[in-house]
Amino acid sequence: MGLFSCGNTRNYLKKYGYGTIALPREGIKPLLMFVKKGDRLTPLGPLTSTFLPGTSPVPTANRHQSAAVSGEQSKSIDAAIGLSILGNVIGALAGSALGLDVAYKKASKVQFEFGEVMEETIDITALDQFLSNGSVTGSIGNFVKQALEKDEVYVAVATLDARQISVQATDSSQVGVKVDVPVIQQIVGGKIAVSSGGAGSSKITYASNTTPLSFGLKVVRLIVDKGKYTTMKTVKPDVGAEAVAAAGGGEAPDVLGPELRFEL
Repeated sequence: MGLFSCGNTRNYLKKYGYGTIALPREGIKPLLMFVKKGDRLTPLGPLTSTFLPGTSPVPTANRHQSAAVSGEQSKSIDAAIGLSILGNVIGALAGSALGLDVAYKKASKVQFEFGEVMEETIDITALDQFLSNGSVTGSIGNFVKQALEKDEVYVAVATLDARQISVQATDSSQVGVKVDVPVIQQIVGGKIAVSSGGAGSSKITYASNTTPLSFGLKVVRLIVDKGKYTTMKTVKPDVGAEAVAAAGGGEAPDVLGPELRFEL
């Protein structure tokens, strides 16, 4: 179960045009390829490992702060699920979550919020030009060749990431639960900074100075014919697989990798 895989949080980033990655992780960047098998998108490797440049260069990523998404909150979810998620996030930030459930033992619900969000994007027109004028390398394996011919390869064109995540905990009466910051800091270790919103605050922020975790994603689907790129199709986060199929158009991805969920 991941951060935004629950039905009541699946539209968290929809209004920004992003799908949500259920379990935030590092390494998801623009130009990363994914292969679709069934209802899963699995990371396949960088675009340049499959496509060689021609007369158009590889698109350059633009990174900037996303003030609009910073501070956006998910809906409250069950504390047991939320703490499992938080443990995975802390682990990805190089910390430890052993004993974290004890610190939050009075919590019934938790709510997540990302801070200092960064957006990294590439220009889709530049990507289209690169692919149109480039070529598929002759050294790729049969698996990738077959995925390309079946139009099962997707490319990330934009991502959202953050180095900190805040957790608001409430009890069964929806009253904020105070958590002891020094105790939490001792549990997670020195690689993660822990802070609160002030005395008596039930909102705790976990931050890493080195590891941003991606939690939002935009992709396009590549259309390839006989080893040659022909066009691409955008994937909208507000159209689920069922709606697309019913309209007569292909399937949109729903799950990203064995441990990540890409909600549409």
